[in-house]
Amino acid sequence: MLKLDNLLQRLTVRPLDRQFGFFIQDLYPENPVLSLAALLTSYELGKGNVCLDFALPHEALSVSELEGIFAGVQQALTDHSNCPLVLDGQRLYLKKYFEYECQLASQLIMRLEVGDRDLTPHQAFIAELFPSIQLNQAGNGEVDWQAVAACVSAKKRFSVISGGPGTGKTTTVIRLLALLVKVYQDAQQRAPIIRLAAPTGKAAMRLTESIIQAKQKLDMEDSILNGIPQGAETLHRLLKPSRNGGFEFNQHNPLHLDVLVVDEASMVDLPMMAKLVSALPQHGQLILLGDKDQLASVEAGSVLADICDNEVSHGFSQNQVDDLERILGIQFAPNMIESQGAVMRDALCQLRKSYRFDEKSGIGHLAKAANAGDFTSWKNTLDAQLGDIEAMMLSDQAYQSFIGLAAQNYGRYFSLIDEGGMDSEQARHLHGEFARYQVLCALKEGVLGVTGLNQAIEGKIQRNRQVEGSTLEERFTWYSGRPVIILENDYGLNLYNGDIGIALPQTNENGKVSLKVTFVGSDGQIRWLQPSRLPKHETVFAMTIHKSQGSEFEHCALVLPDHSAPILSKELIYTGITRAKQRLTLLYQDSVVKHALSQRVQRASGLGFRLWQAHSSMSLVTEAKTEQTKDEGSAPSSGEQFSLFQ
Repeated sequence: MLKLDNLLQRLTVRPLDRQFGFFIQDLYPENPVLSLAALLTSYELGKGNVCLDFALPHEALSVSELEGIFAGVQQALTDHSNCPLVLDGQRLYLKKYFEYECQLASQLIMRLEVGDRDLTPHQAFIAELFPSIQLNQAGNGEVDWQAVAACVSAKKRFSVISGGPGTGKTTTVIRLLALLVKVYQDAQQRAPIIRLAAPTGKAAMRLTESIIQAKQKLDMEDSILNGIPQGAETLHRLLKPSRNGGFEFNQHNPLHLDVLVVDEASMVDLPMMAKLVSALPQHGQLILLGDKDQLASVEAGSVLADICDNEVSHGFSQNQVDDLERILGIQFAPNMIESQGAVMRDALCQLRKSYRFDEKSGIGHLAKAANAGDFTSWKNTLDAQLGDIEAMMLSDQAYQSFIGLAAQNYGRYFSLIDEGGMDSEQARHLHGEFARYQVLCALKEGVLGVTGLNQAIEGKIQRNRQVEGSTLEERFTWYSGRPVIILENDYGLNLYNGDIGIALPQTNENGKVSLKVTFVGSDGQIRWLQPSRLPKHETVFAMTIHKSQGSEFEHCALVLPDHSAPILSKELIYTGITRAKQRLTLLYQDSVVKHALSQRVQRASGLGFRLWQAHSSMSLVTEAKTEQTKDEGSAPSSGEQFSLFQ
């Protein structure tokens, strides 16, 4: 039998994984297989997998070794039901993550079991929101997927609107919210309580800006517009962290809202999504926005991809198609009907038309090639030399040229800094200028990783500006214009992992200039903080593609390594490409891209199975109703909650 020490020699594990393995070994010395399973499960969790799936091949174990551990765990857990490991079929979980997964699946299914809202009385208003459907009714246009998505989400207590860059998710949601305001006003003579949220401060700020812009373009009466909120917040701020390490809002103290819209949902990990859904009031609607093809969350799980049953194409039920055709006066193609399937299929809508990238857009074509894992299309796109892409084959000369171009692009915002002191309006403008350009890379370490690129770009900028203190030791001290990214949450300062700050000179009330780090909040307000107060951070001329999720840049420079690495996948490259709005610079090698496009992220999880194959299980429905009963003590009366959905 394989021993714990032998397994440790095969794997590069975290100290946490090691200690958990030895903890279980001390707890159950008579069952050594449990310590092996504990170490492996914790190790998989560190890689983003929710569980250890014995049905999948493992990098460090043979098939016979996996089978032996599986059989041993089956027997051992029969004897030790209080063990912090749970075996469900062929998936082994830490108990906490098993509960997160079951809780999330059951609550989503419970929301989908509620009867749909009838939109028939609002057909005229829907036609006003989406004038294009009149063309479709006349047979002169395509299906307006934005209108379809708005109706799908307006009908359901839970829904997902997924779409790639430029497909109009914000346009769709602003019209959807207008429709929901109208529905509530007609039915209850009040506007709904709507909250907007996103996983990070940057994503929340982008959502706020997008909603404000979209709202200004919406030609509606004030009573409708006033019911649509403009400010978005982070999920942490929405749920309010408590002193005991949890959140103030939970299943026993639900959020006070009618509708919750969560943008960039692909970034939300399993524990956060489970806690968020638990904190919803019984009648609350949850609308997830995102791109199901993007990278999964940094932490465990691939929640949005699991909910959407990614890599599988689904249609609507016949009842859903009939209802949408009646409301919108359109006709779906036969392949949009999936007569048998999970109830989840009627809660999803994929936006299919890009309004940002046309047929001449290299970024659009390259994103499609990456998403499809098609290296031939990738090469054909680059060979076409379309105007919005600059591709540089990796070499020493190309690298030096790239560093020079990066320093030149960043130099534009440095030129706006007033060393005599700046006010909040100037700081806000400078943040906008900084965000126009960003270097992204796949790796953290190395010459072509975050560490190496930050050093090289920072050094080049210092030399270009002839700033004193350009030695290696001094480059990492504070200076005007230094951009930093926060690496850990600090609830006291309201700073979160991924927030971007820029060091700028500020004049105090005594006329003295001092260096402060400025952050733009999701409300657009500037905060000035002492550098010494910041939580863990680093310079951010270059950031990883993972950290860039939730952000978009006019000009994105994507650097790929000179060798294949486990982290490289089609999702990673697709996500990096789609951060660019207008221009993309690439530094790459063909062989590395070809291998990466052949790899896709496959995270071990049972959420997809629970939602798509076990959705009719009585155990899940019973569990959902049990959770619902727990919440009834603090929720509004069921008569008021469900009146709009019957």
